[in-house]
Order: sequence, then structure tokens, then C-alpha cells
Amino acid sequence: MIVAARSQYQTRVTANEPLCREHFRLVLSLPEFPPTQPGQFVQIACRELEVDDCIESVLDWRPGQPVAVHGRELLGPLALIRRPFSLAGRTDSADGVNLEIIHRVVGVGTDWMSRLKRGDSVGIIGPLGNRFDLPGPGQLALLVGGGVGIPPMLYIAQALAARGGKAVLFCGATTADLLPIQFDGEPSVHGFPAVLSTDDGSIGRRGFVTHALEEWLDSGQSSGNPVIYTCGPEPMMKRVAVIAALRGLQCQVAVERAMACGLGTCQSCVIRVRLATPRNGRDWAYRLSCTDGPIFRSAELLW
Repeated sequence: MIVAARSQYQTRVTANEPLCREHFRLVLSLPEFPPTQPGQFVQIACRELEVDDCIESVLDWRPGQPVAVHGRELLGPLALIRRPFSLAGRTDSADGVNLEIIHRVVGVGTDWMSRLKRGDSVGIIGPLGNRFDLPGPGQLALLVGGGVGIPPMLYIAQALAARGGKAVLFCGATTADLLPIQFDGEPSVHGFPAVLSTDDGSIGRRGFVTHALEEWLDSGQSSGNPVIYTCGPEPMMKRVAVIAALRGLQCQVAVERAMACGLGTCQSCVIRVRLATPRNGRDWAYRLSCTDGPIFRSAELLW
């Protein structure tokens, strides 16, 4: 059976477990899903999609009295717009496809997600966006993730492990109980070593994850010409781009922008990029993070 390149799907929750104080690992299951690559994302409807049948009625309202309203949209906070989430991993089996999402509770939508139970239904649209270009045979990948930017780094690690690649992960958070990843013993992800850092030093190295990356590069542990991949807070990614430029290394960035649709319709996620050839006297242009990205080469971004 041929699966469409992109569509709307109903999934079932197979797991939704807390990873730390505010992050959860959500696994969504469905019979089939188009092929995906690290860097791609899905738009999740952070609410029940069943039709809320309301009985039409004429409001009998008098000044000074509260209005008797009906319907979930009016009775309480509700996430009306889908939210974008990077894929943190994927497994395929004879029973179907499992998509892994790591999310942090920051508002009404992700609060709804944190309360999902096994068997609950979740609507998604995907797969969306472009993908990371994985390194060549024998080339080392340096995966730099901060906070909720760590999930796409995990998907890259999964893909590299499947093809016998090489990688080192750099995972950063403000404090230990906000690190959205768990380890048993020596930090490693899909068999690759992981360097941890927290702003307060509660786990791993004390300081920013970019400091850990610089120290590792300057220690002479890398050989050849590694490729850097990064996702996380924009100031962190800007610094990673500078680190890569100063050392003449390739760097690919998964940009973070508010995406209302994820399909290129609403035009809300624009970002400026350099043009190789100026057009109309201008050497830059706007690109959409959802359809042209979210992956860009750091050298072409105008932050």
C-alpha cells in the first residue's frame, strides 16, 4: 500500500512518561506513516478532536447577569492551533509505526499532552519540513542540543547508529531536573558518548553546552573534519554557528520559530537567509522555517 507523502493521521498513545520535572516522552502509535528523516517534525493537535455537539439556543441575557455559554472553546482554556514537535525517534515493526516525541509543559497545549494516557487518541499532521544531511562514511557528527532542542539530536543518533556512523552528543540544560534525557551509568545515546552540561553544575560540566563543545574541539579529540548539528535556544545555536565558522566546520541548524500551520500557509515562521546571488539589489531573502526548513546551514542564516 502506498502511503501519501504528507497527511493527517489519528494516533494512539502507547507511552507518556515523565523524564524530568517538566519534560515527557510521548510515544504515538499508528498502523502506517510515511518515511521520515532526522530534522522533520509533526504538528500535533493538543486537544480532543471529537466534534463538540452543542444545542443551538437563544441567549436570554439581562444586563449584570453572567452569560450561560456552552462548548469547550468557551468554557475553559483550549489549544486551538496545532503545535510543532520535532521527532525524537521512530521505530517500525510488523505492528505499525511508533513516533517518539519529547515535550516540555509550558502552556495549555503541552499541559493537555502531559495528561495523556495509554490508548488516548492524538491527531497529527506530518511528516513536515526538510531533513538534516547526515555525514559521509567515517565522518564524525557532533550533536549539540539544548533543552527541548535535544530530541532531534536523538533522532540523528538513532539514524547514525543504524548505519554504523560515529557521533558525540553534547546535551545541555539549565539544571539537572530539566535535562530531558535519562542515563543508566555512563552517559551515552544509542551507543555514542554524551557530554552533559548544566548552567548550575548539578549534573555534568558546569556552564553552557557551547563551552563544553569548544573545550572538546580544542582538546584534539576530533579527527578529520566533523560536522556539527544543533538545535535549542537561539542564542545557543548562534554561538554554535560561530564556533563552527571559526574552525572552518560545517554546521546545520534546526531553527526554532512559532509555526501556526507547519504547511507554509500562514507565513508566521519567516527567517532571513543570505542569497548566493543578489536579487533586485538585495543579498538576502525571507524563507519559511516550516517548508524551506527547519534545517538550514548556519553560514546562510541572518539571525
